[in-house]
Amino acid sequence: MRSLAPFRERPAALSAAGLPPRKASRLEAAASSVAFLTREGAVGFWRNGLMSAAAVSSILAALLAFGGALVTLWNLQAVAARVEGQLVAVAYLRDGLSPAQREAARRAAERIPGVRTVSFVPRQEALRRLEEALGGVELEQAVRENPLPDTFEVRPDQAEDLRRVAEALRSVPGVVEVTYGEDATDRVLALTRLVRGAGAAATVVLGAVSVVVSTNALRLTVLARQQEVEIMRLVGATGWFVRWPFLVEGLLQGLVAAVCASALWTVFYPWAVARLQQAWPFLPVLPPSRVVLPLVASLLAGGASVGLLGAAVSVRRFLAR
Repeated sequence: MRSLAPFRERPAALSAAGLPPRKASRLEAAASSVAFLTREGAVGFWRNGLMSAAAVSSILAALLAFGGALVTLWNLQAVAARVEGQLVAVAYLRDGLSPAQREAARRAAERIPGVRTVSFVPRQEALRRLEEALGGVELEQAVRENPLPDTFEVRPDQAEDLRRVAEALRSVPGVVEVTYGEDATDRVLALTRLVRGAGAAATVVLGAVSVVVSTNALRLTVLARQQEVEIMRLVGATGWFVRWPFLVEGLLQGLVAAVCASALWTVFYPWAVARLQQAWPFLPVLPPSRVVLPLVASLLAGGASVGLLGAAVSVRRFLAR
């Protein structure tokens, strides 16, 4: 009688990943399904050329407007920061201070919370600046003695701290008076806050409009394939099996539109900056080196997000019927 040893139950073999065959097969099936549905989404993007072109055009228009809002916001913020950086508190020093007393006063001013820099301006430098402000008039010939005192120019970390820093400067030994243009400073801070708020609000509104426009465009691609989706649902396809190809299509449409918008802004912004600098050299505009790369990254992220979100919302509404 033949031995039954060769037919004894053997332990289940492990896959290369260390998983039992059943689990490994499930993972392979899931990966195969994802790859298949991704290919179907890419094929659907090219097969529905007219609808894809319409969706890409709609998203492109929205992204161009969104890019314009971002560029405007960044330039407005740069102008606001530049204006705020010019706000300074001027501390007038008492006449007759020794170098040691002046250095002690400077260190005391630097220890005030919120102070960024303290610069000493001697009276000769103050007179020279006044002469330049008056158009090059030589005041030394008109006055026998320089009437201007030595001063400290104190710049705060934040423009909002200027009032508090100025109040603290009045208690520094050797300081007799502090000015910071209270009324002008309040107006400048209010204006910069308004500029930042308006720019941020416009960016948010245009971003929301971009999502709405792209969602409506992507919804048309879903409705155009209504019969295909109904067949998939009738044969028992799960919600994710139906959604995935449309998500891939939406992602591709958003990325294609973002690449086109990035290319257009990459060409247009340097050209616009050059024209503005020729027409108004005094106008502070961010150089392309500080704008183009962040703008391209924002447009790519925005296009991908808009495409995915628009496709997800469109398919969700359709499947919920």
